[in-house]
Amino acid sequence: MLLSIGFCLDLISGGKLSNNQSAMDVTHYNLKLKVDPYRQTISGGVIITFKLFNKTEELEIDLMDGYTVSGTSVDGMNLAFDHKDNKIMIDNPGLELFTPHYLEIKYGGKPPTAKRPPWDGGFTWGKSKDGHHWIGVSCPANGAHIWYPCKEHPSDKPNGVDLSITVPEPLMVAANGLLQAVDSQGDKWTTWRWRTEYPISTYNVNFTIGYFEMVEKTGYILDEPLPLVFYVLPEARDGAVALLNEAESYLNFYARNFGQYPWMEEKFGLVHTPYWGMEHQTINAYGNDYKKTKRGYDFLMFHEMGHEWWGNYLSVADWSDFWIHEGFDTYAEAMFIEEKFGIESARNFIDERYKKNIKNKFPVVPERNGTIGIESDNDVYYKGAHILHMLRYLIGDLALKESLKEFIHMPKELPQNQTSTKEFISLIHENTGTNIQWFFQQYLYSHELPTLNIATEVIRDKKFIDLWWENEGFKMPLEITF
Repeated sequence: MLLSIGFCLDLISGGKLSNNQSAMDVTHYNLKLKVDPYRQTISGGVIITFKLFNKTEELEIDLMDGYTVSGTSVDGMNLAFDHKDNKIMIDNPGLELFTPHYLEIKYGGKPPTAKRPPWDGGFTWGKSKDGHHWIGVSCPANGAHIWYPCKEHPSDKPNGVDLSITVPEPLMVAANGLLQAVDSQGDKWTTWRWRTEYPISTYNVNFTIGYFEMVEKTGYILDEPLPLVFYVLPEARDGAVALLNEAESYLNFYARNFGQYPWMEEKFGLVHTPYWGMEHQTINAYGNDYKKTKRGYDFLMFHEMGHEWWGNYLSVADWSDFWIHEGFDTYAEAMFIEEKFGIESARNFIDERYKKNIKNKFPVVPERNGTIGIESDNDVYYKGAHILHMLRYLIGDLALKESLKEFIHMPKELPQNQTSTKEFISLIHENTGTNIQWFFQQYLYSHELPTLNIATEVIRDKKFIDLWWENEGFKMPLEITF
């Protein structure tokens, strides 16, 4: 996700789960939608596969108000429901526990129009230079329930998703996973059927519509073949091949440092979007127009690609741990610069990018049951990355690199490779054989900076300097040069 400052829709992702939703485990979404760019509406439905672990009187699904819900059924039984306060509350007929059930919800309406995508979510109803419709969807801060019924919480990743999106010809649909079929409806509308069989967060389920050209190549990531594809508008076709070549080199950087690309059985995809970018799993949104940093690399593609490891494969179950998505991914950029341009360039980058953007207004890790992390502002990015940089100084470069790689792939307490700050801290303690909770307590759980006191005294023509940390228990070593 790119740097976020705020959003306008009165909807957010996360928070404390209700008893109804705590009892439900969603394992699959089968989403079928007709997207009408002329009326700027969507219509269709979703089949949600789920299990219940505890008895509930109602099934609770998130969907923003404003849509018309025309019916709900479970296992073929039509059920009464109420749609208000951005929730669909459905009567539970006494469903059997620990067994799969199939909830179908039919709905439609006019989705919100994104005011400032991707941060302020919704649909972007654009046009390409040749006059074709160009439509994007973004929902990272507001949650996926702004466009489809779901259990909108980071703790519940389905095992996979089917997406069937019907659009006017000659438009194409680029989405998560692999394309299963393209079916003409015989009325100048076409249905594009996509499927991912990997666990995926609800906000990462995505599609983009446009009159695209498909540029492809087979990349080799740690010597293993991977389809690379870019769905690009004809007006931007000239830079597409070079961008995929660049993507292959970045993928190898991430794979060397953090393990193989997580979705080798599907693809690494890019889609040209009418907004800047977003890390949608296997189909990263790209609207950077091939712009490069002063060091000559594509920051937008590099950052969003990094989320395939930090955020998409390794995910948090509580948004209070959001720095694991953003801080770790931002730190990877400093690692890349050091590897490619040298340590001095990396230090300059840290001074330019991290330090001047840290605000210290809120803890990087706020209280549990957090929402998307707006309160911590950009500190989840820059301060989070700088904390890892300081941790490298404290425990050593090799120890940190090995721990980061292990953190992504080690067994977790939670399912679907979901983790927490607490789990990361435990790993560091285990790998270093030391307890540095004082470090994490100061920099992650407090927004205040530690205070270093300095006192000088001259005795018999000799100058003595006394230094001590004012913060109780804080033990950061210092390098002193005279």
